[in-house]
Amino acid sequence: MIQEEFNDSPPEVFDAFWTEFDCFYGAFNAKRINWDSLKVVCGENLNAASDNDQLFKSICKLLDALNDGHADINAEGRKYRSWNRRSKSFFRDTCTQDTRLTHYIFDCIKDNYLEQGASSGEPGDRFLKGRILYDSLVIGYLHIPTFSTAYLRSFVEQAAREFNDCDAVVIDIRFNGGGTTKNFQHALDLFCTEKKLYLKSRFRNGKRHSDLSEMFDHYTHPSSIGCKNKPVAIIANSYSSSSSEFFIKGLQSQKKVVLIGDTTCGAFSQVHSRILPNGWTFRIGSQVVYTPEGLLYTTADGKYIEGHGIVPDYYVPDNLQRAKDGHDNPLDRAIYELDRCISFSPSSPLCHRSMASRFVLANPRCFD
Repeated sequence: MIQEEFNDSPPEVFDAFWTEFDCFYGAFNAKRINWDSLKVVCGENLNAASDNDQLFKSICKLLDALNDGHADINAEGRKYRSWNRRSKSFFRDTCTQDTRLTHYIFDCIKDNYLEQGASSGEPGDRFLKGRILYDSLVIGYLHIPTFSTAYLRSFVEQAAREFNDCDAVVIDIRFNGGGTTKNFQHALDLFCTEKKLYLKSRFRNGKRHSDLSEMFDHYTHPSSIGCKNKPVAIIANSYSSSSSEFFIKGLQSQKKVVLIGDTTCGAFSQVHSRILPNGWTFRIGSQVVYTPEGLLYTTADGKYIEGHGIVPDYYVPDNLQRAKDGHDNPLDRAIYELDRCISFSPSSPLCHRSMASRFVLANPRCFD
């Protein structure tokens, strides 16, 4: 349809990009964005003589205003994401986005935390499960690196069954960039005890920015073969996104669940892929998310959650040097909080947490 309405000159391609978002993006009103004004400001210097670099920069300016983990463009190998933390380092102590360094975390856990005999998934997938012995406690540990087509369904099911014999569970979804609804829901239901409404959402369905569908309810559906009635600590970071964030919200609807690590990516919307007249590809999110009470899902300071992410109960960022030295700070805190819960500490958030407070978590603490 775009190719019938627009040609491949820079101004026309820019208009095509702007128009697709104008017609299908869901969160303009939630983010209070004046899309018409941005078209003028970001595209004013484009003309028929403009080159691809100028076009790319103009489109990136539009994306910057969205701050959306699912809004991006791929221009012949040059990819740009609108998420404003896209340059955030993987580790607090080292400025890097080298994915090859993330193995230090999970090698540290396998070598220094899990008892002998811990098993991992297929080579390269880095699915990992095992048991942590802490004083008299037995804590099940599961790392789920993806909910994509590489998701190991049987591996996660086996872990859930085995963890029924444990005192508590840690589910690690650091660097899990999401995947399919089917896969995250499968994992979620394996660790839920109660059927709970954990989120609502609406979808863009008309020409006006305010045209949204009726509310769609998102529930947990406890699996008959899953792990039941266990305190759970979730470990996440800023690169836990999309389906991982739905997974977090689902688990947080259950009793005795705590989130540890860094604020997540903030990429909630269902995503649609599109192609421009010049062959560049991009993605649009049409979904808007709400609390179970039907209120727009916002941060503590009132900003719509897309692009900002879920704030942890305890802020404990990843530390590369500590991992190299055999210590994983977020996992240390997870074990500490699970122990507090099982010991019935009155100050533990695992033991006292209302649904409303999950959406306004203030003053996260650092644990080193």
